[in-house]
Amino acid sequence: MFNHTGSLLLQTMLYLAQTDNITFPANYTDSVNNVTLEGDNVGVKCYGEYGCFSVTGLWEDRPANAFPEHPEKVNPQYCLHTRTNKDECQWLYHKDPNSIYESNLIPSMPTYFVTHGFLEGGQRSWLKEISNQILSRNEANVILIDWEGGSSPPYTQAVANIRLVGRITAHLINTLRKELGLNVANVHLIGHSLGSHLSGYVGSILQTNFGITLGRITGLDPAEPHFSQTDPMIRLDPSDALYVDIIHTDSQPFIKGGELGLGMSQPIGHLDFYPNGGENQPGCDQGMMNYINSENGSFYQGMRRFLACNHVRAHEFFTESIKPSCNFIAIECDSYEDFLKGECFSCYSESNPEGRICAEMGMRSTGHWKRHAPMIAAGDANTMPHLRLFTITSETAPFCVNLYRVTITLADSQASRDHGGEIGNFVLQLEGSKSKSKMINVFKEQYFKPGSVHRRVFGSTFADSIKSVLLLWNHSTTMNILTWRFEAPVVYIESLVIEKFNSGQKLKLCPPRTAAPLEAGLSFRMIPCTNE
Repeated sequence: MFNHTGSLLLQTMLYLAQTDNITFPANYTDSVNNVTLEGDNVGVKCYGEYGCFSVTGLWEDRPANAFPEHPEKVNPQYCLHTRTNKDECQWLYHKDPNSIYESNLIPSMPTYFVTHGFLEGGQRSWLKEISNQILSRNEANVILIDWEGGSSPPYTQAVANIRLVGRITAHLINTLRKELGLNVANVHLIGHSLGSHLSGYVGSILQTNFGITLGRITGLDPAEPHFSQTDPMIRLDPSDALYVDIIHTDSQPFIKGGELGLGMSQPIGHLDFYPNGGENQPGCDQGMMNYINSENGSFYQGMRRFLACNHVRAHEFFTESIKPSCNFIAIECDSYEDFLKGECFSCYSESNPEGRICAEMGMRSTGHWKRHAPMIAAGDANTMPHLRLFTITSETAPFCVNLYRVTITLADSQASRDHGGEIGNFVLQLEGSKSKSKMINVFKEQYFKPGSVHRRVFGSTFADSIKSVLLLWNHSTTMNILTWRFEAPVVYIESLVIEKFNSGQKLKLCPPRTAAPLEAGLSFRMIPCTNE
């Protein structure tokens, strides 16, 4: 694997050294950076109708900077799928109007461009799955962007190449607009990793060169290396489309204690979604051999999957969000920890002005943005603040879950105070008339003091109406002598309140006996309180 990467790096270096199909303008003005370059200045390279690319000014802020490779090398391909040709590709070329006229593209229908990132190509199964999911539910045009010719190592070269792919894609969209009357406001770009910033370049060029604005860009875990904390011109930002939404799934720092985070933590859209906090995704803590086995024994693919599990969750979540079966509801909050503490568990409305902004993560977030935008700020939508929204998912597909908030109150009775506090954790099971949830570890190990109140938000696929809750308490003995006991460790439970988000169901449950002790390793059923 490493020899292959080194070979690609060498080939790229030789190509850059030998290519002679690049022109240098005698006089060139970089209007954005207010820089004028004269003569054979190595700060600019031009590729005919696609214009000139500078590596000066704002572009110099990046740790490594390069020019895009020649268009014939990068050679982006555009594969159209519609319901008429759902499984067959129709290739579109902006320089060949016949490829457009003879295609099945319907200009009055929504149009989706979907693009991959580094080390990938247009044949990746997840691209086709997004296309299939969209077309199975809507009459639409889905165009898969394949820029595999420019996505190979080194990473710095792929970073540069997306500037060119962005411009070529913008030319295609403008051609579709001029030749077929495509409504650009109905165009939605969906990009993963480097593809997110590529989509941003498309939106920026459409505005700068053609005076038109994209309807929507969805960034699926936008790549962090060489984009974090850069000027908005360098990366995807809210000005690149009428609406920009982001799903962050691997946003831990790029190097943190030896860990690798590939996505950005910085909010860069109108709505920024952080499922499970946006850093470590449930189910991504398996051993490497599990991933190798899941890839039919392929070491390379298994290793790739192992290293990128958090990163690819973004497009897995988005693909699932296209289906109408679950709504991936997310809630705006100051932090993920506050979200888990239940500080943000109601949605803003005229009748609930203290509620938070709520939106569906993924495909259907647009409606929520339009509904809340007037409340957030007046005027140009691109000037509105970034909003961080949080949600929870399951470890495996289907990932979408229902959100619940549980509040446990420990009794402040004399018996409870005499016994004192305990260290441990609670596990619960939701019970309905027809089904039960899995056992859910709600509270992490902590100290439970008599009279204390503990609240937590969790997710579950359980969808039945709640009738009761089975509550289990586990005691932990540590090296701390203060946690040692010679009698049975117990906690005294006064009540448990369980709420299902946005359903209106809120139950106060009590132990089978008033302020009953719950012994470690045992459970009892919390039932509706008789005085409620």
